[in-house]
Amino acid sequence: MRKHLIQTTVLLAVALGVLAPELRAARRIEAIEGKKYTINKEHGPWMIMVAAFSQVRDDDDKIEGFSEMEAALKLVYELRLTGIPAYIYEQDGKIGHIDTKNRLRQSERRVFAERRPMISVLAGNYTNTEDSTARRTLDYIKNNFKADFLLENGARFRPTPGQPTPLSGAFFTINPLRSPEEVKAETIDPLLVKLNSPYNYSLFENKAEYTLVIATFTGRSVAYRDGAEGKKVKDFKVSDALNKAGEDANELALSMRNASKFGYGEDYEVFVWHDKYKSMVTIGGFNSPRDPKIQEFVEQFASKQQPQPNNPTQNVLVAEFFTVPKTPDFTKAEKYWLFDPSPRLMKVPSFQDRR
Repeated sequence: MRKHLIQTTVLLAVALGVLAPELRAARRIEAIEGKKYTINKEHGPWMIMVAAFSQVRDDDDKIEGFSEMEAALKLVYELRLTGIPAYIYEQDGKIGHIDTKNRLRQSERRVFAERRPMISVLAGNYTNTEDSTARRTLDYIKNNFKADFLLENGARFRPTPGQPTPLSGAFFTINPLRSPEEVKAETIDPLLVKLNSPYNYSLFENKAEYTLVIATFTGRSVAYRDGAEGKKVKDFKVSDALNKAGEDANELALSMRNASKFGYGEDYEVFVWHDKYKSMVTIGGFNSPRDPKIQEFVEQFASKQQPQPNNPTQNVLVAEFFTVPKTPDFTKAEKYWLFDPSPRLMKVPSFQDRR
């Protein structure tokens, strides 16, 4: 049976794993030959466009070989074998119309293909394009991934200057099923990734949608760049004061996670979040802002009205605190931390890989 010749337009948009035997051992990606792994809105938000396949025009020569879908499925399978999650995205054709006049000055409407049907292969799931894994994956696909089958089964590759191989034009793109506004809302600042990755109990580990901020530590200055504007994230440094704020937040979280050792009735599920200006300790994970547990925590950690010691008729707002070991007088504790006067709800940053 004759099959359509495949014409590859190497657009490319893939993103996810470091690609080698050690990656395949660490992260198993399902790879079933011929299975159609279809992209959905949960993937991304940033990906790598690997290739786009379209059917040849009627006036093109036709020879035996892969159909456009067969070529796309084969490429997805080969990428998944290396540990890179890859997906199919089908784009329907679009017919356009234009009103014009013929040689006799008679009006007529012409039909043209405004957009040809196309099957794209995208790979990876990244929160931003500065992600080190994303960049290594893109480099691997462009320079090291073997896609010889694309040239051996009737495919026609039209090289572009500076892009000598079928996949050397790969590039970052957003998930085509998401709007730019959605991607912007979910894209994580690379600096925040750098600030939070080394710490235990990072808020990135929280799988819920919301968490409650109960303690805030502020440095006297903020994270800054060395040298000229525009350098990569690896050139960011953090001031000593902000570093100290981060250490305080991390120490409070560690102590609360082991609260039972210091005389408290239970350990607390708390997390740490560091940004460019402050560090925070949050408690709990909630999938709804109306979760009743939120109000329980607010009442537990918010500042309380108490009579002044020297004037019992006047109330003052007194902060709640956590001490090591537990004691009713924080001034006599080995260590202590004050909670924020008013705990506040925040959305959990989305950092988990989705496959």
